[in-house]
Amino acid sequence: MSLNAKDLEPRELANVHNTAVSAATDILSSTIAPSSGTPAKLAVLFRVQVAMNTAGVFSARITKSSTTVGVNFNSGANLVADSVYIFDLLVHNGDTVNFRHSVEATMLVLRVQEIPVGVS
Repeated sequence: MSLNAKDLEPRELANVHNTAVSAATDILSSTIAPSSGTPAKLAVLFRVQVAMNTAGVFSARITKSSTTVGVNFNSGANLVADSVYIFDLLVHNGDTVNFRHSVEATMLVLRVQEIPVGVS
């Protein structure tokens, strides 16, 4: 597989700013997934930047083949209000992802970029 420089550029998948979110419900209006050009056997990183105005647990809901699992970021500990966090989530072709926050809050920022394979 040959790559050109464009293949290595991060791709914006989500950009939410100053938006109210309900407790324990999906934050994005639709799930996000690796780009359609991602080869079947390769994974990508979703680089997630998040800041909430209220402390709570931030999590991802990952679905593959109609089975959904929830995983917590930050070892399941509350994120500190008004603080920025950056997490990496390994995502495989066929996965879809959404995010949740454990309490009602204002999403100050949620940005998700797809980082192609081989880029750190």
